[in-house]
Amino acid sequence: MKKKATVPTVVALIIAVAVFFLEKKFPELGKILKQGQETVEKKQQGQGQGDVIPPGEYKAKVVKVADGDTLTVQLPDGRKAKLRLLWIDTPEKNEGYKLLRDVDKCKTSKKKMKEMGQKATAYAKRNFHAKDEVKVKIEGQGQFKRYLALIWNKEGELYNEEIIKDGYACIYRKAKYPKYLEDLLEEAKKKRRGLWKDYYKIMECLCYD
Repeated sequence: MKKKATVPTVVALIIAVAVFFLEKKFPELGKILKQGQETVEKKQQGQGQGDVIPPGEYKAKVVKVADGDTLTVQLPDGRKAKLRLLWIDTPEKNEGYKLLRDVDKCKTSKKKMKEMGQKATAYAKRNFHAKDEVKVKIEGQGQFKRYLALIWNKEGELYNEEIIKDGYACIYRKAKYPKYLEDLLEEAKKKRRGLWKDYYKIMECLCYD
């Protein structure tokens, strides 16, 4: 199926044709049109890339959930931001260094760790669906150009709290976090919510060791 030409592409083509015919007869006019052509081309090249998004609160739409603590949103101006959610750490669902490290640390199997990661991802997908309107608070950029952020689901709940309270995430202790999260974690552990129900010992290892 052929893609339709975008408006900037059509404009660029019209300008290019005009430049070709007018540059020789009217050099000054041709020069102005050529500058316009270059401007359109630069906009096309930068389309979808956007600048670094500064810290602040934004309205956004959900694009994709990657796992329990990572998702992508789109701002009203069209820019997309991959978010690494603050305060939380969920089990990995894909094989990699972190999963292998956690498997070794907690003396469990890759299969169980992946199961936990898949369940944490499923929890995130229950909270966020494509095109959901959400509120995001970006606090900066971290590794892999991901934005460090808080996110509220469409019901207005702060997901960074809810996922700990519901037992699908540990506290990320390598950065600052609100101390009341410790109480939410203890409550989830005590009531065996979420992953604490079937993976108690592994969660204890991940969240406290």
